Order: sequence, then structure tokens, then C-alpha cells
Amino acid sequence: MFKREEEQLNEFKKEYDNIPLSLDKLDQAIMTGFNKAKLEERRSKRKKNSIYSFIAAALLFIGLFSSIRISPVFASYISEIPGMEKIVELIRDDKGRLAAVENKYYQELGVTSEVKDGLKVTLDGTIADEMGIVLYYTLHSEEKQKSMMIDKVKLRAKDGTALDEASISYGAPHESEKGQHSYSGEIEYFFEVPLTTKEYMIDIEVSGEKYSLPFTLKDFKKKKEYPINQTMELEGQKINVEKVIVYPLRIAVYLEADHKNEKQVLNFDDLRIVDEKGEVWGKILNGVTGTGTNGKKQEIYLQSNYFHEPKELYLVLNSAQAVNKDELFVVVDPQQQKILKQPEANMIRDVKVVGNDLAFTMKIEEFPYGMFSEAFGMSGEKIEIDYNYMTAEENGVSIHGLSTRKEPIKLKLSFYPSWIKGNEKIRIK
Repeated sequence: MFKREEEQLNEFKKEYDNIPLSLDKLDQAIMTGFNKAKLEERRSKRKKNSIYSFIAAALLFIGLFSSIRISPVFASYISEIPGMEKIVELIRDDKGRLAAVENKYYQELGVTSEVKDGLKVTLDGTIADEMGIVLYYTLHSEEKQKSMMIDKVKLRAKDGTALDEASISYGAPHESEKGQHSYSGEIEYFFEVPLTTKEYMIDIEVSGEKYSLPFTLKDFKKKKEYPINQTMELEGQKINVEKVIVYPLRIAVYLEADHKNEKQVLNFDDLRIVDEKGEVWGKILNGVTGTGTNGKKQEIYLQSNYFHEPKELYLVLNSAQAVNKDELFVVVDPQQQKILKQPEANMIRDVKVVGNDLAFTMKIEEFPYGMFSEAFGMSGEKIEIDYNYMTAEENGVSIHGLSTRKEPIKLKLSFYPSWIKGNEKIRIK
């Protein structure tokens, strides 16, 4: 079954590779394909164990903009490495990491801890560059477990070098209704400054037990840096792009919204890299998508095209979330369960209070972003936000101690379903 579908994918790719299109005419096709791909990706996450959803997503990516395909050589390489299939499953949503594996930049580690209470931890391998380390691990249990998770992790340089961490993530709990002996996942570390050492220890805590595992990294591939210093403009709102740096793990786009803009740009929804054939490297789907503060200098992270050498490369932007600068707050009266103020786009229909949660219903079917970054009382005191959440029906935020508050609350927007549009392209190479 899979072989037949793979042959079909390859035929689609050949057809689209040979269509001569200009970059100007590609915009609409790329946007349509990109949005459909994002929708299919969200659907596939809900059915992530289904091979059919994976094939559908792959067909969509390849058919519309010549995405990565699993070549016979790649398939052979995967089969030669024990447990490689589970790594590919973990990274299948990231074209850059798939390309790193295909180009044999993935480094096998195979470091296993001692067994404690019937459990051992294995570092299967890593993909690393000078700014980040992604470790792939497996938790093995002698007895079947319905749920397992990493409680804490700590990365240390063996020589004592301080690691200036920018972000760290190690995923959600692993679960199985029937229970299983092994679960696999990934640990991501990214840093503020380039790494200078290669030998590390990582401490992993699972169910109260601490496991310390050593590993050594190979030499990193060097970054590719492209100075840009050009301006994009969407509906009169200017975004100054300083540079683009391509690493094996991700692309960093350095930009800043012009301080003279009337609107606050909240999110660059479809910022992407496109080559001359229309192949797209979009936002990171699972992990940190950017750093910095809205209205100031930011780094936006895209999937990496490091192992792809096109003749032409463009930075493309057609849409960004934005609101007027005097509309950065949504004001809610939790006692009356009313919206007192929101941006003029008026995209929040209503709000209800459930315990410490403010649950908003929206005027669009799906908005997969946590809308709020900060909360304040009307006199300006800061209120703790426990978390944002999204469901198919609601977009919500949990406010610490909400049930005891009687006055309205000001919620600062970090995302909002109001967009400015354009057709901006900057040639990178």
C-alpha cells in the first residue's frame, strides 16, 4: 500500500517540478497551498497514528509545492539504523530536520542509562548546530505503562562551560490506552550564543528517578548568513528585515516593525522562504516559532532549507495579524461575563467564566493561537496568567484567582484574528 502511494507522490512531484511559473504568478498558488497544508496538518495531528492522514498531508505538500519526498536512498538509509523509523515519525512535520536525516547529518548516540525501578532511558541520537541541540530519546519500561513522561531535564557541559539557554522544551506526557513498553520523544535546547564545547551530560528525571547520560557532538556545519536590510509593507505597515541566517535546525529571520506604524503587528502568519520552483519552507510547526517583543526586534524561526541549494531564494510575506496600537487590550467584566472592549475587527463573540477560566467564543471557526500574553487590573497591577488554551469551540485563558476578582480585567493581546494583507517578496539569493 505505502509503496504504491509513494510512487504516486513521486509522479506528482515530477509534474509540478516541470511547470515553468514566475514568482509573481506563484503567490496565489503558494498561499492557497500553504493554507490548505496548515489545515491538513492540524487535522493530521488529531489522527497522528493514521498512515492515511500522513499520506494525504504528503500528497498535499508535494502536489502543491514540491515538498520533500522519501527517496529510495533515504528509505534505505533509514532501514540501516535501528529505531530510525520512530525518529522520522517525530520529525515528519519539519522539512529541515527530515533533510538533515536524509543528508546523514543526524548523529547516532545509543547511550543508555542503568535500569532503575524497571525503567531505563536511552539517547537515540541528535541533530545539532552551533545554536541548538535536539536530542531524541526512548523511555523503556519492563512493564507496560499507559502513561510516562519526563519530569525535568538539565543539560550541562562537561568542562563546566556556562550554557546561555534561550529556550528548552521536552514535550507532553506519552500515553497509550493499552499500555506499552517504550515511548520516544525529543528534547530541544536552543542558545543565546554559539556553542563552543562538544561534550555534555544531560540529567533526565522520570518518576522521581534521575538518569545522567553523557554524549559528544560531532563538528557542526557552518551557518549561512544573508544580509537583507530591506523593507516589506502590508497595507502601509512597514516591516524592516535585517538579515536571514540559515542553520541546519532552523532559519532565523531578523526583523522589526517600523515604530511609525499605526498598527501593532502581532504575528507574521505566513512568513516563509520560497525557491524559484515554488517550494516552501514555512513556520516551525512544533516548537519555538520566534523570540523578541512585538513592536521591537524579533527573530522569526522557519523550517530550514540548509541542505537545499536552489538557484534563487526569496523571503515572502502576504499576511500578518495586526491591530491598532490603541487597541492592544481586551477588557473583560468577569462578574457580568461581558466583553467591554476589543479591537474594531470585533472578532470575539462572547465570553463566559468557568472557574478561573475565561472562555471566549470567536466569529471564525478556528483560531489556533493563545490570544493573551499579560493580564492587568484596571488600576494597572499585574495579574498572573496560568495558561492559554484552545479547543475547537473556544479560545480561553486561565487567570490566577479569577473567581475572587470583582473588577474588570485588561488582557494584552499577543495574537488576534485581524489581518493586514500584501504581496511582498525579497530576493535572498
